[in-house]
Amino acid sequence: MSHTVHFNGGRDARGHLDTRESKAKYTIDSCVIACPPHPQHGGHSSDRRLRVVSDQLPPEIDCLRITYGSWDHGHGEYADVANALEWAHNRYDQCGLFGYSFGAALAIGVATTSTCVEFVSALAPPQSIDDGSVVETTTALYNTNIPTQLIYGTQDEMISINPTVEMLQQNASSDKFDIRSFPTGHAFQMFLDKVGIAVSSFADNITNSERKYSA
Repeated sequence: MSHTVHFNGGRDARGHLDTRESKAKYTIDSCVIACPPHPQHGGHSSDRRLRVVSDQLPPEIDCLRITYGSWDHGHGEYADVANALEWAHNRYDQCGLFGYSFGAALAIGVATTSTCVEFVSALAPPQSIDDGSVVETTTALYNTNIPTQLIYGTQDEMISINPTVEMLQQNASSDKFDIRSFPTGHAFQMFLDKVGIAVSSFADNITNSERKYSA
């Protein structure tokens, strides 16, 4: 079941909440906020990468696929992600962020400045948004304290992920970062199901661990 929700902020940003429960129950306590790629290049809540992640998540985790408000060079879009997270945090006990490309950088940026994010999964994030004035990906990841998954294509023709991967391999704690690669380009064609499984497994492990710790 999917229904539309609106966020605060005055930017007409909205989300499509994929859930396996009725509106009346609200028993699911975990949610992944999924951030689409660049809106000027067709990025929206129905992006294939977002959909496959939502489809692969276990029934205990909802997925909020967002659509940004009007184009604002990343600044307003960053606020859209933060507002979506606020909406989800008011309803769920545990929230994680997933993003693809432009959305991956936004997810990293919001996750590293928020106190209510359990994990972030980034698929092919660019080095920066708006020359680093919104997010500088490598710096943000270096400073993060939450479990983080980085997935990239070794044949990516659009972004250079090597500096970020090298930094994580040299400096990151092995129990905090999950780094995965696939022999594919930026679109991850032919590997979408594997991406969805990887993100789902990561999210499930984190949220299950938190539930056991809280029990």
